[in-house]
Amino acid sequence: MRIVLAIHRTGSMQGAADMLRIDRTTVLRRLDAIESQMGVRLFERRSDGCVLTKSGGEVVGTAEAIEASMTLLSHRVGGNASVAEGRVIVTVPEYFAAKILIPALPRLHRDYPGIEVKVHCGYQFLNLLRGEADIGLRNKWPEQNTLIARKVAAVGYAFYASRTYLAARGAPQVSYEGHDLILLDETLSGMVGYDRMLELASAGKIIMRSNEILPMVAAACAGLGIAFLPCMATFGHGELAGLWPGLIGGERDVFLVMPEDLRHQARVRVVYDFMADLCHEFGPVMAGRDVSEAFPPSRPG
Repeated sequence: MRIVLAIHRTGSMQGAADMLRIDRTTVLRRLDAIESQMGVRLFERRSDGCVLTKSGGEVVGTAEAIEASMTLLSHRVGGNASVAEGRVIVTVPEYFAAKILIPALPRLHRDYPGIEVKVHCGYQFLNLLRGEADIGLRNKWPEQNTLIARKVAAVGYAFYASRTYLAARGAPQVSYEGHDLILLDETLSGMVGYDRMLELASAGKIIMRSNEILPMVAAACAGLGIAFLPCMATFGHGELAGLWPGLIGGERDVFLVMPEDLRHQARVRVVYDFMADLCHEFGPVMAGRDVSEAFPPSRPG
């Protein structure tokens, strides 16, 4: 499998030989052997290099999965479990990483210089049970009993605009009619308050959509329009003001999750507790308390 991957990645048998530090005839012999054993051609051998066949592509996909699994296994079980050193992979939304986690990492590095934090962002969740990440920030309690979780905060969502935009266009009071809007795109339809966002935005003019939060923050700060944002994404942007009707969809709990078998790994436990403390520290920011206090939920009667 290493031979197949090396030929695929370098595009030639000589390149594979150089990568693996063996001679070209060994590469050729081993490729011949695996093709003979499998009864298929994995590469078309051309004068300008080697090109994967359809069967070769399937073998490469499997080989890369095996390689990744072995790397993750080594990462997970390697080293001294009682020593807080080594890599810890966390998966979090980009805006949480940018606004809260990464600015605080110097504090973690000061106390635990041997820990390397790999931060994975985006809305495609890594699978904790398959070892793709060690710690995840999630918006629901995990169903699997092999994952442990702790409620660490609540998050709020609201409409925001820059004070420059509000000075020029005014603040909405009972409708977004006449206003320019910056919204989440359809790929994020599962996010808290998405349907309510569309309902409120129906009277306005949508001028930008995005599948990422930070570009929407930048657009709102530039005065492009009114943006629907997680409250924590506006942290540090004093020029942005929360608008009517306040929090959209209320506050939603978020949980810090990790595999049960990692709870006694010192490096993972240190980062897990550090992130939990951060969420507690920034709890009011994440929940949007300033918005909820400015626009308290209406009560019947």
